Amino acid sequence: MPPPRPAEPAAPEAEQRAEKEPRNETPPQKADLDNASDGACLQRLTQLGLRFEKRPPVKENTCSVDDPVLVSALPGGVAVVPASLMNCPVAESISRWMSEVVAPEAERRFQSAPTKLLIGTSYQCRDQRNGQKLSEHAFGNGLDVMGFEFAKRSALTIGNQTEGSSEATFQENVRKAACPIFNTVLGPGSDSDHGDHLHLDLRQRKGDYRICQ
Repeated sequence: MPPPRPAEPAAPEAEQRAEKEPRNETPPQKADLDNASDGACLQRLTQLGLRFEKRPPVKENTCSVDDPVLVSALPGGVAVVPASLMNCPVAESISRWMSEVVAPEAERRFQSAPTKLLIGTSYQCRDQRNGQKLSEHAFGNGLDVMGFEFAKRSALTIGNQTEGSSEATFQENVRKAACPIFNTVLGPGSDSDHGDHLHLDLRQRKGDYRICQ
């Protein structure tokens, strides 16, 4: 007969105790992840050089903004007039649009830097104009841009510009270049409701579908 198999060596006491003790590995909760994301966004706004105030979450009837900021100026000293309440991702996107698109285009067309971004509506608890559902403004997720002021020329108001003019080219170029940055871009020519401003928002749609008109 073969010799008996030797007994298994006893596991160290610490390992035995660890195996018996229940593991406390709670996955991160959604609120924790959201807070971390909000904090990262606020940090990016600071690094970009925006002037803003962090505001408490907004809850007004069915309207809400989870991570509102009151933005008063963008990088380069461009004032936001009036100071506007929006969610953090919109603040980051409007900063990117002004820095990467509007300011370079203004230098090309007008040889002048923008000094003010003129806002019509930012956060506002209301329905869409067709009344079918809440507007993106109701979530601080959209902005209506009415125009711009510049250091060395007169202000430009969004609207029907003279065909072939520098103003028309500027307006069309900044509208088109907003489309990769925002999920919705509506301006003059899209419909009668947007004839005097550019509506920009970050509405999420199935398949990352975007509207650019």
